[in-house]
Amino acid sequence: MSASILPFRRTVRVDRADGVFAAVNIMARRMGMPGHAAMDAAIKAKQQVLAGKKSGARIYAEAKASVSLAISEQGGACA
Repeated sequence: MSASILPFRRTVRVDRADGVFAAVNIMARRMGMPGHAAMDAAIKAKQQVLAGKKSGARIYAEAKASVSLAISEQGGACA
C-alpha cells in the first residue's frame, strides 16, 4: 500500500479568519442576535480578515460595536 502525504498547509491568515469567524458568531449570539444574523456578521468578519486590510482584533471590535448598536436600536431585541 502506498500513500503520499500532500503538503497542503493552512496559512496564518486563514487560521486567524476562522478564529474571528468563531468569535464574532459567539459574541453576536450571546448578545441576542438570531442565528442567521450572527452567521452573516461572522461571514462578513471572516471575509475582511481574508482581505488583509485590518487586524482580527479591530474587525472583532467593529463587529461588536455594530451588533451592540443594532440591538440598542431594536430596543434590546434584534430580529
